Amino acid sequence: MPRAHALLARLFDYAGVFAPASLPLEQAIARYAGYRAGSDAWMLGRFIVPAAQLDAFSAAARPHLPRGAVAKCWRLSVLGGVDPQTDVAQVSSFNRRHADSSDGAAIVDTVELKVTSVDDVRAARVWASRGFEVFCECPVGDAMEGLLDAVARFGLHAKLRAGGTTADTVPSAAAVAQFLSASMARGIVSKATAGLHHALTGAYPLTDACDSVRTPMFGYLNLVLAAGIAEGAGRAAVQSGDVIATVERLLSVTEPPRLAGHSVIDWHGAHGPIIEGPLEPFAVSGRALVRSIGSCSFDQPVAEARALGLVS
Repeated sequence: MPRAHALLARLFDYAGVFAPASLPLEQAIARYAGYRAGSDAWMLGRFIVPAAQLDAFSAAARPHLPRGAVAKCWRLSVLGGVDPQTDVAQVSSFNRRHADSSDGAAIVDTVELKVTSVDDVRAARVWASRGFEVFCECPVGDAMEGLLDAVARFGLHAKLRAGGTTADTVPSAAAVAQFLSASMARGIVSKATAGLHHALTGAYPLTDACDSVRTPMFGYLNLVLAAGIAEGAGRAAVQSGDVIATVERLLSVTEPPRLAGHSVIDWHGAHGPIIEGPLEPFAVSGRALVRSIGSCSFDQPVAEARALGLVS
């Protein structure tokens, strides 16, 4: 088993149809099928698709979807639009169609929704009442904690947008630390998306364009292990100044960690050690808080994990 199995197993939800990759649906599906068949498939999570494209997905994925009595179905996460009733009908129709593996085994079991008000969060319950896992994208800022209160009250999950295709979409390390600690304090599971296809925090091009501006972006390793610090602190202490400061430091550190022995991590920042000890407890705690990461690339985060020695 890879030394970072607890950290990386099913971590990367594949969002190839979204910017900056912006692949045609057929190409994204073909890549996902290839990743599922490869040796790194254990790191691959769900395929992310807008609810409005489910019919197109069914047609394009037909040659790739598994069939037969022992078919291992593809799991999808859909992005909901502005009309929940239409989206629910589309998803329900999709799941009925693909429940019979003769049409290709696939299931939508997760929904991601943007919310800007408590009413939006309340409306998201229509999905939860039908058995879907629901991740509510709560913008960081003054309204975030009130939205997280509603997410917790209605038994839903939270979603963090950690970047985008312009520099102003990347939140501060302090804002991300506050999101993680506030989610932990409320017992909320979360996922994250955007700008997290690099392993380590650093300055990277925002897009693949040759003239793309470089801007600070968070590393997925920083994020998950920072979540591990928040989770490990416990709900009573996680919003203390010391814990939030440590989470923020780990989100910001750009130096790579040292991996010693079988699975021991030693990660220092400019002002001394941040994490020292066995990797697995931090990874398990981090994944308990951050379920998955949406990434428009699968090759890049896997390659960077390999370069760090997290996988062989």
